[in-house]
Amino acid sequence: MKVPIRTSTGIAAVFCWLLLSALTVFIILGMRDRARLIRDNDNERLFNMLFTSLRRYDDFGSAIESNPLLRERIAGFGVYGDDLALTWSWGTVPPVFNEDMLEDATVRGRNGRYTLPDRGGYRVKFILNTERIVPGSSSAPPAPPPLPPLHERSSGRQPMSGMAPERRNYIVRPERGSPEAPPEFPFLRTLISGKYLYIDIAHPVYGRTNTITTILFPFCEAAFLILVFCIRSLYLRNREYRERIEAQKNLVVLGNAASTLAHEIKNPLLSIRLQTGILEKLFPGTGRDEIVLINEEVDRLSALTYRVNDYLREAEGERVPINSCDFLREVSVRLCGRDIVTADSIRDGVIRMDAERARSVFENIIRNAMESGGPAEAIGVHIGRSGGSGKTGRGGGSIVVISIFDRGRGIAPADRERIFDPFFTSKSTGTGIGLSISKRFVEAAGGRIEAENREGGGVVVRVLFPGDGPAGEGEGPAPLPDSRDGAG
Repeated sequence: MKVPIRTSTGIAAVFCWLLLSALTVFIILGMRDRARLIRDNDNERLFNMLFTSLRRYDDFGSAIESNPLLRERIAGFGVYGDDLALTWSWGTVPPVFNEDMLEDATVRGRNGRYTLPDRGGYRVKFILNTERIVPGSSSAPPAPPPLPPLHERSSGRQPMSGMAPERRNYIVRPERGSPEAPPEFPFLRTLISGKYLYIDIAHPVYGRTNTITTILFPFCEAAFLILVFCIRSLYLRNREYRERIEAQKNLVVLGNAASTLAHEIKNPLLSIRLQTGILEKLFPGTGRDEIVLINEEVDRLSALTYRVNDYLREAEGERVPINSCDFLREVSVRLCGRDIVTADSIRDGVIRMDAERARSVFENIIRNAMESGGPAEAIGVHIGRSGGSGKTGRGGGSIVVISIFDRGRGIAPADRERIFDPFFTSKSTGTGIGLSISKRFVEAAGGRIEAENREGGGVVVRVLFPGDGPAGEGEGPAPLPDSRDGAG
């Protein structure tokens, strides 16, 4: 089964959008992962910087204040005792420690360190349990080597960062009843006095990265969706233009061939008609039926050549104001022998169209109604107005709707899309060019033609023209609506 081009291009557009979405997700996750690695590296660098600064200061607050980077990035530092209340603080920290927050930690180190990033990524909280590792226990690591005296620490000859990596991250808490920290390490008294060490580090770059990627993702998705469907629309439009150009090329070739054939056929037809006339005079009463049949076929071929010429000639012509009611009365009397315009039709529906082309349009439609197989008295014409000041008002600029209807066979469902195609006909004696000529002339005049089956049988053909007001007023035409108005 052949898939329609619009369906296939729609599926391709959705597939491309999904690929672009997957690529966007991959890039965003890569950006976030890179920012997270930078954040974790900054955390370790800030920790090393903080504890290295303690070589020259007696407490954490002085060490933080002395370094602009630490002062900018560390939002809060606190020590909580066994009762979970603050024993020492710097910056902004909770007054009471909530141990339940440890359950939400994303990283839980074996040395009692917990990592708790906030939802937006702008802050990372670190919790150190200072009583997790006690010297003398079976799980305690080897005690670190003694640090140099305070006067040597000030000279910087043995920085803390030089300790072994597996030892320098441990906070050693003495056993209960043990002596306090040596006087040369006064900052250890702060740690020894507490149960939890709380550090709140700000990460504005990481937070901004998370926020920007979160905001940009839906915008990127919407932009990609619009992009792929715009490309699809351009492709379909370009394809339509190419098909139209090919059709126009075919029409040019067909027009040249048809014009040549029409011209070449006219002369033989004229000769045949003259010869049948001579035969009628030479042999009166002999073969009359055959001669009549020959003349009918000659007339049909002549009509076809004239219609081909109509189709090939310039479509717009000289547009003049035409009172549609008077015009259709005259045409219907000549073709049907009676006035088929309904009594409730408007009398001042003026259209602008070339008179000869208008005559060709309505003659073609009325002839089709007469050949539809329905009763002749069921054929009618209704003239109405849509979009103006009312059905019978004189509001110029409204839409004039001319409906020609019958009670014939109707249009087969398979033929609805083809009835206006050149040389398409469902009648054995039809040429298939009348409605295509009518459509071409009507559209050249700024109008629209449409046909559909009627309820109860038959067809109604509607011709919509931009109204021009009553004849002689010359008011501007109105645009045609999409809705179908007029008599049913």
